Amino acid sequence: MKLAIMAGVLATFLAGLASTATAADLTLDLSTRGSGGRIAVAVYRDAEAFRRGEGPVASRMVDRTGAVTSVVITGLPPGRYAVAAFHDTDGNGDLTLWPIGLPREAYGFSRNARGRFGPPTFSAAAFDLPAAGARQAFALR
Repeated sequence: MKLAIMAGVLATFLAGLASTATAADLTLDLSTRGSGGRIAVAVYRDAEAFRRGEGPVASRMVDRTGAVTSVVITGLPPGRYAVAAFHDTDGNGDLTLWPIGLPREAYGFSRNARGRFGPPTFSAAAFDLPAAGARQAFALR
């Protein structure tokens, strides 16, 4: 019985070490022209979720701290990601649109990717996050 309990504790401990050893930090440096407000960030791991703008693997809402605001997303597994962000200047928590459907607030995507008539493709915005972590910088326009 004691041997079974010790084996379970050891397995749990080793699983915890494995998960922390493979976690990476993503640092985002987001530049904006507007002042005040908050910046909303969503990190996606697959093309379908990115296309729909739903189900990010991580999201943050942070105060804008200046011309460049840094956001650190911790504990991501290494892999391929794309990031979408917008500058919530009116504080409503949503990307505000003009009546014709165009964004009224500044927005941007990792790798400064741009789409023709909407958001860029996942592959245009995607980057690799190694186990050592990475830094991405892009502008919200």
